[in-house]
Amino acid sequence: MIKLASRIFLPLTLLVLIAGCKKKKNVDADYVVTRFKELSEEIRKVEYHAHRIDTFPRGKTVWNNHGMALIEKDSSDDLFGFSFYAKRNDIAEAFIYDRGMQFEVGDSSKTYKVSSGSFGFLGSPGGQMIYRNLFFLDSVYKARGVEETESGFILKYEFDDDTVHNVSDIVKVVELSKDNFFPVRTTITSKVSGSRSFSETVLTNVRINEQVQNSVEKYKDELQSYSVVASSIRKPNQLIGKKFPQIALSDLVHQNVHDLNVARLTLIDFWETWCGPCIASLPKVQELQDQYSTKLKIIGIISENGVGAHRLIKKNNITYENFVGSPELLRSLSIESWPTYFLIDDQGMVRKEYVGFSAQIEEDIKTLSGGL
Repeated sequence: MIKLASRIFLPLTLLVLIAGCKKKKNVDADYVVTRFKELSEEIRKVEYHAHRIDTFPRGKTVWNNHGMALIEKDSSDDLFGFSFYAKRNDIAEAFIYDRGMQFEVGDSSKTYKVSSGSFGFLGSPGGQMIYRNLFFLDSVYKARGVEETESGFILKYEFDDDTVHNVSDIVKVVELSKDNFFPVRTTITSKVSGSRSFSETVLTNVRINEQVQNSVEKYKDELQSYSVVASSIRKPNQLIGKKFPQIALSDLVHQNVHDLNVARLTLIDFWETWCGPCIASLPKVQELQDQYSTKLKIIGIISENGVGAHRLIKKNNITYENFVGSPELLRSLSIESWPTYFLIDDQGMVRKEYVGFSAQIEEDIKTLSGGL
């Protein structure tokens, strides 16, 4: 009887082991990286809480911070490839980057600063909450391995020494969630001039795509009730005294492409929907159009949120034409503050630039139009 039971038990055991082996996938680093790429391509926006710890050589802790970030993928952005809203818990400021522009927002003071985007913005308190390898993994390394755990996969990278900056023993460990291959923990260790350096980022409360309720555009719209802090140092615009360049843009209402005709006295208003002073000045600009319509042409240019701009134009009964530009156009014209106005004479020369609406605009219109 015992012999019979043994004969039955052994084949059953073998069957269970074989079945278990069939269920277990042969996981390697290439498989994990491929799945990460496939699923990361599906991410349009993500929001998370971040805990970041950084130590520099000699073990001195320089960062031990908590915060949050909302990131929206944007393949057209030539700086980061994404836009973001981020905030560190211990700082009473929020940081926004969108389409080539960066915003430092003082929540308590209800003010903000705006400037052209730069890679250094990732070093700001909010930028420190941005996980840079969110949509890609390292492709250049000395060695790579993977370990499967109950909840995820751990990729370990080893890199060649950086002899230029005297950095050695560089190791990065990336932990990916088994559910969606999202990076939830990254640790980087190295030696700088022989002293140990350590950095760790942990992401929690992760929400992806439809799970994200907020948006960068929504955060920017909130700036309408904030005041702009103007830069204390500002160089004269490079276009002053020069011909305004020939530009063809799509009009905001009908989306037809037109050349901007500045063959007569023209005021160009560069404005955006997130800019409270811009919106407050729209009726004042319309008054200039109504009063000097026979001698003055007014053109508005925005670079984003056409739907919101169209709504504001209707609300304020704006009759002058508005066009849709781009961040690249604004950079080429050295537009760094909003609203900004160009006053162009009947020869197409840029005569004046104004940062913010003022009574001086009308005075100069009178002068250039022959004293009307």
